[in-house]
Amino acid sequence: MNKFFRQISWQIIFAVFLGIFFLRNLSLPIIADDYAYAFIWDGDGLGNLLNGIDANRLQRVESFSDILYSQWQHYFTWGGRTIAHIFVQFFVWQGRIFFDVANIFVFAALVLLIFKVGTGLTLREMNKTYMAFILAGIYFCTPSLIITTVWLTGACNYLWMCTLEILFLLPFALKYWQPKKQFLIPNFTFLIALAALMAGWSIEPGAVATISVASLFVIYFWRKKNLELWMKVGFLFLLIGFALLMLSPGNFHRLEITNAYEPDDIVPPDAQWTPQMFLTNFVVGFLPVFLREAILFVPIIIYFARGKISPVVARFILTFAGASILILLVMLCSPEFPQRAGFPSTIFLLIGSLAALKEILPSVENFFRRRLKLVAILAAFWSLSLLGCLVVEYDLHCQLQARNEFIAAHKNDDLITVKPLEIPDLAEKFLGTRTWNNMTLYWGGDIEPNTKGNRGITFARYHGLKKIVVEEKAFE
Repeated sequence: MNKFFRQISWQIIFAVFLGIFFLRNLSLPIIADDYAYAFIWDGDGLGNLLNGIDANRLQRVESFSDILYSQWQHYFTWGGRTIAHIFVQFFVWQGRIFFDVANIFVFAALVLLIFKVGTGLTLREMNKTYMAFILAGIYFCTPSLIITTVWLTGACNYLWMCTLEILFLLPFALKYWQPKKQFLIPNFTFLIALAALMAGWSIEPGAVATISVASLFVIYFWRKKNLELWMKVGFLFLLIGFALLMLSPGNFHRLEITNAYEPDDIVPPDAQWTPQMFLTNFVVGFLPVFLREAILFVPIIIYFARGKISPVVARFILTFAGASILILLVMLCSPEFPQRAGFPSTIFLLIGSLAALKEILPSVENFFRRRLKLVAILAAFWSLSLLGCLVVEYDLHCQLQARNEFIAAHKNDDLITVKPLEIPDLAEKFLGTRTWNNMTLYWGGDIEPNTKGNRGITFARYHGLKKIVVEEKAFE
């Protein structure tokens, strides 16, 4: 067994995981909110995502100019995540298969960026311990994994935007780890400005953390009298992007119309920014996300406990771990705290944890070399978990295929009623939110059981149907 583990390279681990990730992407068609973004955003109406929208107002996206016009409407009537939703509308327009391929490269880029930022090492110094740690951290610790990395709309909002944020921070981190490093890429200042603008104009929790980390880097280099032009330009454009994100008129309009037409049952409008809201956000958002990612603090605790502390490493770890906690604290102040919003928190904490792992790596590798049975058990558990995800998602794919055949046979009916999508109870208990579960489908993944549901309306409009609903489902 010892020989077997020695022969496995990090490239093999990475390739196998990417292959499984690609299969997971292939199994999922466009679904849920993807259909809403297949249409030009209805800025003069209620938008595309509220129940009771008028299907006759919806016009399919058929060109890139349609996307730009749609996002102009979206910016002023729904929200400021323009960069993310340009990607969403482009891939829904072009076809899911193009997204499936692109999503593999973005996921791979995020993994490699986490390694580069967290360690400052070259890819030649990557090993299977680093790779397994990063992949396991993403797989087991990120909240709502299927929503944030595989579902088209969710991945563009979380996986893709977080990748842009870490990409922007890469040169700062490399300069921090290697102070003598010079960036001689042509037009580097322009490129850092572009990366900064997109990182700031990404998603709210991740952008806040990025500003927090970047500001500490800027202060550090300023105090060291090593603050370069590209750092100043990058930080300025980061703030500009963040302003474009947060000051979008759509953010305020969305809150107003959702409170009027679809008030939140968990945090009703009259309870927003009250102790009730903070307590609810803590229970349904902060605590589950924090508990899931808490194991990433173990390398950090071990590093600080051993006593041999480097100020450079300690400062870096605390910067990224602090940004991770900042995300959760900021989300406590949001009108709602869906667990998926904690995705950037896990990524930033993973970077800090990886920096700690680098310092204790010999001890960690020696520990596991002496416990190969434990390594085999953990590898088997991880493999079974991934296999379980594939089984659940293939079964869901088959259900959707059968649904499509039923719809095709009843296309001219005034009202089509289909069976709800089902996830086995055992899969829910074993896999949780690493794949689809009944809770996710009930609250947004599937068509609604009433004719005014926005997902049913957009689905029907997309496929040329009159009306479609799912059978009412008892849900506990």
